[in-house]
Amino acid sequence: MKRAGYLFFASLSCNAQVLTLNDAIALAVKENPSVQISALDVAKASEAVAETKTARLPQFNAYILGGEALTPIDFTIPRGALGVYPSTGPIPAQNATISTPQNFNALIYGSAAQPVTQLRKIGLAIRESRVGEELAEESLRQKKQDTAHQVKEAYYQIVQTQTQISSAQESLKYLTELAALTERNLAERTVLKSDSLNVKAKLSQQRYQLLVLQDTLASQKEALNRLLGRDLATDFSVEEQPLPTPEELDLAAARKEASEKRSEIREARLQTKKTELDIRREHAEYLPDISLQLSYISLPNISFAPKNILSAGFLLQWQPFDWGQKKHKIEELKSTSRQAALSAQDAEQQVLLDVNQKFRKLMETRALLDTQAAVQETEREKLRVTINRHRQKSALLADLLQEQALVAQADNRYQQALAGFWTAKAGFDHAVGRD
Repeated sequence: MKRAGYLFFASLSCNAQVLTLNDAIALAVKENPSVQISALDVAKASEAVAETKTARLPQFNAYILGGEALTPIDFTIPRGALGVYPSTGPIPAQNATISTPQNFNALIYGSAAQPVTQLRKIGLAIRESRVGEELAEESLRQKKQDTAHQVKEAYYQIVQTQTQISSAQESLKYLTELAALTERNLAERTVLKSDSLNVKAKLSQQRYQLLVLQDTLASQKEALNRLLGRDLATDFSVEEQPLPTPEELDLAAARKEASEKRSEIREARLQTKKTELDIRREHAEYLPDISLQLSYISLPNISFAPKNILSAGFLLQWQPFDWGQKKHKIEELKSTSRQAALSAQDAEQQVLLDVNQKFRKLMETRALLDTQAAVQETEREKLRVTINRHRQKSALLADLLQEQALVAQADNRYQQALAGFWTAKAGFDHAVGRD
């Protein structure tokens, strides 16, 4: 019954939809929650650029002040306060008292101002906002690269586990047949009972190892489904990846690609550009702010004042003397700009150092993988010879079991070397900046 269960699991795996590595990466960069959060940051930065652009257009303001005086507003115009004329005499001729009734009064003020000299500052602000948008896009690229790296690692782990399961199923089939053969030989008294018990113990151990691998595979698939942003229970299978040829692993090309694609370098360059724009914006603060302005004032319910006042002109705002504040600010920004330039240079060196180290690690793991593959092939050939000798009664069962254990060790070392290679390959791709 247990063996039937294993075969049923294998049948389910074969019928599951095959998920390629490229499809997994494409799905992750589209549906992964962390990537979607970074994409919303890009959308927010884009809206910030559009918001800054609106400062170029006329600015409209409206104010309404309404209320009722809590105490009477009374005042007196003295006799002759408005002048004394030969024909009319003093105006007013007598002291004039004016009383304002406690009614509801309002003041309405509206203005429309078109920036003129501020357009230079606004243009620099827009360019700086666009740099912020580009930084958000680089952050999104970095998040996509990190997610792709995680997907590759998870995918390669599943490939390794599936291969281990296939190898374990072959070993289980072999041990099952060997156990049946040993039982027949025991009945014929050609082997010892201890030999039969030894084979049964190895068969039980192999079944346990297969169960552990199946549980590991289920957990790994759930982890990959989470990265892909889909239901954890979604079943799928993966395909074995072909090993890259030595010609495909070019260090010079990888260094050049990393200089163009790594987000750390691109972000550092954008930060340098942003600090240069900050300096130009601060220089623009020396210019006065001049706006063309149209104003409207209305004083309803006030009998002695004009009802409507409309005026057109300009508004100038300027701080001609600031005790060197702008100068010190510019010098501070220049230091920040030099820091950003040095950081960009250092970031590029760090990226190239990372690529070199990951490339050497990749070459080491590839050499180890080739070595373990040769050892695995050798041990399997020895097992094949021992099996034939055992069938011809020229090799003991103990020799066969010992050789089978050596094959299992060689398989395990090969799987470890393969996992190390694919982990190094994922790290190398991430160091280069590949999705």
